[in-house]
Amino acid sequence: MDPDIETNVTISETETNSGVGRVISYVRKNLFHPRFVKFGLVGVSGIAVNMGALYLLTDFGKIPYFIASLIAIELSILSNFSVNLGWTWKDRAEAGTVWSKLLRYHIGVGATALLGNYLILIVMTELFGVYYLVSNLVGIAIGTLANYVVNDLWTFKNRVNP
Repeated sequence: MDPDIETNVTISETETNSGVGRVISYVRKNLFHPRFVKFGLVGVSGIAVNMGALYLLTDFGKIPYFIASLIAIELSILSNFSVNLGWTWKDRAEAGTVWSKLLRYHIGVGATALLGNYLILIVMTELFGVYYLVSNLVGIAIGTLANYVVNDLWTFKNRVNP
């Protein structure tokens, strides 16, 4: 646990060794870490890319939103990967190749984007009649934490000090 982070929650050694305890410990350690803040700022830029592309492709390009969303998600994935590699996880940029990181990023983020963002977009828009841009924002919000964890523990894994 990061000694600079104070918390009022105590976890017993038994709980720390359990799966739930490890998750709680990880979240407490990383939620206030500067890397998470950077990740959030990159995410805001990714939202702008995603929402802008979705809007332009749908309203001006006349591409159905459910196809335009896949293109918008990919554009935001590439944009976020570039900024996260060069800024958020800059200290881990030298470990491994850019191509292996990009592949892991696509697998990890692709899973959270498709399971979170895209499915929520479709369900909220088609089943509940929610405006497609609002549905998209909800999907993005739900996938954010899972996306961070996948990137921190796998895509940009610290290979020097595991």
